[in-house]
Amino acid sequence: MMLKRALQNLRVPSESKRKRISGTVYDKTCAIDLCAEASGAHRKRKREQFSIIDKNVKLKKQQTAKDSNSVDKRVASMDYISQLPDTVIHIILSLLRSTKDAARTSILSKRWRDMWISFSVLTFDQRTFQELEGVQSMENCNEVFKQFIDKSLQSHLDRKLGIYKFVLHLTSYDPALVHHMERWFGIATENNAKELGFHVHVKGTRRYILPKNVFAAEGITGLRLQGCKLETCSIIKLPHLQKLYLRNLRVDQQIIMNLISSCPLIDDLRLIQCSGLSCLDISSLLKLDRVEVHCCNVLKKIDITAPSLQAFWYCGKKQVSCKINLKDCESLKRLTLEDSRMTNNQFHGRFFSFPLLEKLELSNCLKLTNIRIGSHRLNRLVLRGCKNLEEAEIDTPNLLSFEYQGDKFPFSFLNPKCLKEVKLSFAPMEDRKLKLNLKSEPLWFPKLREFLGKFDHKGLKLVVRTSKNVIIHEDFGEILLSTCGGLKIEMVQSSVGTEELLDISLHKGHPQTLSIMSSSSSEFPKLVHEKIINRKEDPTCCTSNNPNNKCWRHFLKDAKMVNLKAAKGKNDSESMAWLKSRPNANEIACFRLDWKSDKDGRKASR
Repeated sequence: MMLKRALQNLRVPSESKRKRISGTVYDKTCAIDLCAEASGAHRKRKREQFSIIDKNVKLKKQQTAKDSNSVDKRVASMDYISQLPDTVIHIILSLLRSTKDAARTSILSKRWRDMWISFSVLTFDQRTFQELEGVQSMENCNEVFKQFIDKSLQSHLDRKLGIYKFVLHLTSYDPALVHHMERWFGIATENNAKELGFHVHVKGTRRYILPKNVFAAEGITGLRLQGCKLETCSIIKLPHLQKLYLRNLRVDQQIIMNLISSCPLIDDLRLIQCSGLSCLDISSLLKLDRVEVHCCNVLKKIDITAPSLQAFWYCGKKQVSCKINLKDCESLKRLTLEDSRMTNNQFHGRFFSFPLLEKLELSNCLKLTNIRIGSHRLNRLVLRGCKNLEEAEIDTPNLLSFEYQGDKFPFSFLNPKCLKEVKLSFAPMEDRKLKLNLKSEPLWFPKLREFLGKFDHKGLKLVVRTSKNVIIHEDFGEILLSTCGGLKIEMVQSSVGTEELLDISLHKGHPQTLSIMSSSSSEFPKLVHEKIINRKEDPTCCTSNNPNNKCWRHFLKDAKMVNLKAAKGKNDSESMAWLKSRPNANEIACFRLDWKSDKDGRKASR
């Protein structure tokens, strides 16, 4: 088109002009040649321009790649962990379990070598220290331990470092340490320590007395005491204390009253295995958020008035009945009760007093027989070991999580469709104690199937485990329940990956079979087949040398897919024989699992 327009617009020179141009004849053929030549020259210039642009782009890409590689090399060679601020490193060290673990961080880099000595969260544990140092004599151990604490504290003073938390664990009674303890706690409080911990693990009647300067540490916000002796002290100056934990102490109402009246900001109070306290009365702590009372053997009455209380946990002794009165605690959201003497009426009186309750946990409540749990706010419910519970009506339309441990299924759910997480664990029962129906199943199996059948199966998978077999239900058409060993059922979201689902199914025990119930169009059995059959012989997923910390992949010796209808039944295991007897056995994808044995020839277990 461009050439046509050029020819149309081309003017042939006149005769006179042609004469002035020697050796040139202008006719239409010549014009075409000139136009083609011009067009070729134009295309050539364009190609040269594009060639230059391409070269520039390639040069830029090469330079970018070089820069990226150099950055990657710099990143790879850069020691980020050594560039962390001291405060961040101290927080990391504070999350470690012991001083021994903190000392091990010294191999990370030169900067970390002495960092654990300047650690602002100082925990000195005589048990782990003796293990670490290999000190045989108790007397020598105490002396070396004392010198170690002195050296660490002096290092802090020399470097002008603060102490955020000071914790002392003692395992033996030594009168020579009394003076040093008071000095150590004094140094901690003078350096603005926010949390103090004193834990005495000494058997016998001789106990360390808590240094008096602890009660004068006005800046501390947390105090944890265990196994020491508290002397009656009328002068307590802890105006900023928020967390108070007392464990294995002898206390009375007067000591508790003195502490509470002097610490108005307490929001977390925990009493664990404390003796001497018969009545706990709390009414002046306006910011109280959490209270825990565990195994206080003579405690007969708990009376708490706290409008801001969010969580209450009570674990009682079997021999003692305790009257619990939570006045004006209508903000309570989390309630945990482990009370073997609590009756049905007592439970109903406590439960329906808290309209905002979101989590309820009942453990070993042996006198509960017939209860009703109704709440529009409750989203998590846990029941464990309530052996005599015969009927529990549950009307909780917004319940998201349900966990149960027992030997039967005594529940009637009015609306369980919102549940996203279900964990059921049934203890194995002896055949002579089993009450069976016409299908040779426990009488409560139909009730359990009815409950499981109420869910939206499209978004869920069901894992049914016993000691001998695991069945993963993707299709809930017929739910297979076995009485072989303890029955455990877990409902998970369909979005959970195949590997994670196998971890859930095989993380405890080593079953003889793994089976899958799914539709014929499902790809899930193929994915499981790929993960199990094509697994690595020497997995590298778990680096720990402790067998208890390794996953099932390290113990699985062999796995084979089995056609239940075609397989011969002479040497079938009990679980395999049970699967073959199912009416829909041809719809089950089944894997026979063979596990490694230890030196004694027994099945390797964790």
